[in-house]
Amino acid sequence: MVDIEIYSKEWCPYCAKAKMLLNSKGLDYREIDVTNDLTLQREMVKRSGMRSVPQIFVDGESIGGYDGLASLNASGELDRRLGLEPTIDLTKVYDVVVVGAGPAGMTAAIYAARKNLSALIVALDVGGQVGTTNEILNYPGFDLITGPDLVQRLFEQVEAQAIDQLIGEKIVGLEADARIKTLKTASGRALRARTVIVASGVQKRRLNIPGERELTGKGVVYCSTCDGPLFKGATIAITGGGNSALEAALEMDGVARQIYLVSLGDWTGDPILQDKVALAKRVEVLKGHEPVEIHGSTKVEGMTVRNVATGETRRLDVDGVFIEVGVFPNTDFVLDLLGTNQRGEIVAGSHGSTGLRGIFAAGDATEGDDKQIVIAAGEGAKAALGAFEYIIKQF
Repeated sequence: MVDIEIYSKEWCPYCAKAKMLLNSKGLDYREIDVTNDLTLQREMVKRSGMRSVPQIFVDGESIGGYDGLASLNASGELDRRLGLEPTIDLTKVYDVVVVGAGPAGMTAAIYAARKNLSALIVALDVGGQVGTTNEILNYPGFDLITGPDLVQRLFEQVEAQAIDQLIGEKIVGLEADARIKTLKTASGRALRARTVIVASGVQKRRLNIPGERELTGKGVVYCSTCDGPLFKGATIAITGGGNSALEAALEMDGVARQIYLVSLGDWTGDPILQDKVALAKRVEVLKGHEPVEIHGSTKVEGMTVRNVATGETRRLDVDGVFIEVGVFPNTDFVLDLLGTNQRGEIVAGSHGSTGLRGIFAAGDATEGDDKQIVIAAGEGAKAALGAFEYIIKQF
């Protein structure tokens, strides 16, 4: 029997994603909660060399955090290592394959199943950006609900409809030149469907500068809520000027010793957040600066920034770099097939139509200024109804 350990923290969205992925594969694991235990936190850092959660071990071997788990799974290596067989019938032609398991994707699958269509959800993880959201105050029917709780409720509805799921898989190709569409996964699987709903959402943008990839988890982090407490008393830099960066600065103002808030231009976040950050005592504001390089060998030791007006560089002696520079759509596998805007967002019309027969799109992966949970869910429902209408007319 394989021994799986996962170091996690309360209200860590990436911990929840990791556990949901393991649960979806029917795997047992031992959870080690490090939320309020400094000894266990030190143990985790010593074993993994990482200052971020979750940290996952398989038979005593570190496979990293959630990204490491998802990458292993998407490539098929995790299944090969654990001796797991596919949980779905790969010869089946589904009425609908939904790419993505955020609010748009799960709602689309639920509506498809309610129309008696055979449906499969394929997604790298469950929940998307909602799964990393703390408090949601504007979703109909709830005065307040956390992102993970809303995701769990949606997922329970998916399971109640007996919708097939392939969680932890990444779609890398789509062939749509025939009545039957073929989707290809990073692990080498081929999935067939009469219709496809692209609800693949967005992912966090990286800086793509030297040192970022090498030091991810070793001081470079992408979730202040998850990893911020591990930098108590440290000096950190936060990159970005939108809501997520400003919220991270406010959150870390009571944790870190000093904070550099680095942004290319003026802040774009909500005025109320800008006002609060401007009053924060531990925050030094560096507007008009761009990150150039993150320094360190086994951990972050500094970051160089460049003044965009003068070209002068400055090294910040920091222990951590929190990257909050926005998101981009997960649409790389359809860029050559579907109409997209300059940001790579899919241009979708009525009922999520894309201009390609049998292909629909919904949610944050589509063009639109208002990226709201309720809008994504509504678009997912409309796309499923569009797929149903297409099927009854064409098959």
